[in-house]
Amino acid sequence: MRRTTAFAGITLVTVGTVTVFAGSEAHAAEIDYDDATSSEIQDHLDELESDRDAADAQLDDLGQRLSAAQAVVDAAAADYGATDIQLGQVTEAVAAAEDELDAKVSTLVYYAQEQSDRYDEAAHASTVAEKLTAQIDQTQAKVDGLDEEIDEAEDAYDEAAAAEAEAEAEAEAEAEAEAEAEAEAAESESSSSSSSSSSSDSTASYSSDAATAAVEFAKDQLGESYVYGAAGPDTWDCSGLVMGAYAVSGISLDHSTYSIWGSTSSIGRGDLQPGDLVFYNGQSHMGIYIGDGQVLHAPSSGDVVKISDIDMMGIDGYRRV
Repeated sequence: MRRTTAFAGITLVTVGTVTVFAGSEAHAAEIDYDDATSSEIQDHLDELESDRDAADAQLDDLGQRLSAAQAVVDAAAADYGATDIQLGQVTEAVAAAEDELDAKVSTLVYYAQEQSDRYDEAAHASTVAEKLTAQIDQTQAKVDGLDEEIDEAEDAYDEAAAAEAEAEAEAEAEAEAEAEAEAEAAESESSSSSSSSSSSDSTASYSSDAATAAVEFAKDQLGESYVYGAAGPDTWDCSGLVMGAYAVSGISLDHSTYSIWGSTSSIGRGDLQPGDLVFYNGQSHMGIYIGDGQVLHAPSSGDVVKISDIDMMGIDGYRRV
């Protein structure tokens, strides 16, 4: 059968079928923000944003398909929806047909079939549009829900990050405080040890007999010459004189200022008694305290055993035998 020119320009749009998206799509796992670290919350936030991106893409696809289905419905309505349009098209089609009755009837039959096909297509497109609209509403609700979850996750991340930063700062402060406390304790222990040592030294036992004998012996050597390395009986150096003075009481000391310093006890200046020892010049010289702020000593070459003021030179310390 020959198609008339009345239908030559009509184009039909194929909509196709609607694919219903399954409800088992991947979704970020649940997370307890109270127990999660900022890193764990960030991972969860990344998953939520990935889900939202997928939902946005799905929403765009559904919107494009809805537009295509609606276009089919709108085109059918424009071509055949109004009675006057339909009448005009029928009249035009019959008039264009050949004068034979069969031709005109055939044209009417063809037009009726064409209109039926377009109606069916438009009806199908309308059904598709309804389903797509429902899916769009469902997907939009999903996007809105994901936006809320993302906002909640971002707030939780900020709180967790702030709490972790605060905890780290507190830990650093605690570590610093602990280090300071340890340093103070060590300093206190050192001070206590020094104080204890000083207290112990200042109360070192004093042998009056040995000290008195040492002072008397030293006084008996007054005027005798200084000779380096000498320890009597008529010449002396400083440590030789001290060694000889205490040997009278059976106390053995080395012939060395440094050795005598190490083998005796430290005392304070206020605890000085006759017979105690005073050290000078980096412990290279020493004398015997005889009371009244005076020491008896063998000074140096060219000099003799004599009595001098206790502060004749810088003092290193005071010791007791």
